[in-house]
Amino acid sequence: MHLKSVFKGVVSSALVVCLIAGTSSIPAFAESTESSSKDYAAKSGSYSGTEFQATYPLKKSNGAKVNFWIKNTGNVSVRIKINGDQKRTLAPGKSGHISAPVGSLSSEYKFKAVPTPNGGDISIDYRIAQRD
Repeated sequence: MHLKSVFKGVVSSALVVCLIAGTSSIPAFAESTESSSKDYAAKSGSYSGTEFQATYPLKKSNGAKVNFWIKNTGNVSVRIKINGDQKRTLAPGKSGHISAPVGSLSSEYKFKAVPTPNGGDISIDYRIAQRD
């Protein structure tokens, strides 16, 4: 049996569980079918509120760069940052990413998305992935 067949069966089972449980979203691991096989420690989801913040320990041995991708699904512009640097602002309806190099030693990386320029609530879909 091929690994691809097994994975499709797992994703199909997850969809059935979602339908039975009455939820409208697919578990996060099902989204990984769209990612590169070289992605490591991919985190993804959706967020709505005043400010998105996440911190993850990363090691260079898992990939030389970390990417922070968002789709702005809200009504205000969103500024994204990694460790306070690599800033980018995305208008409502737009998507994009920023990248940062991962250092030799294990370190905490901080990912942040905030409304700009006048505040408000943000609504985003996001993905954080480390890769070469």
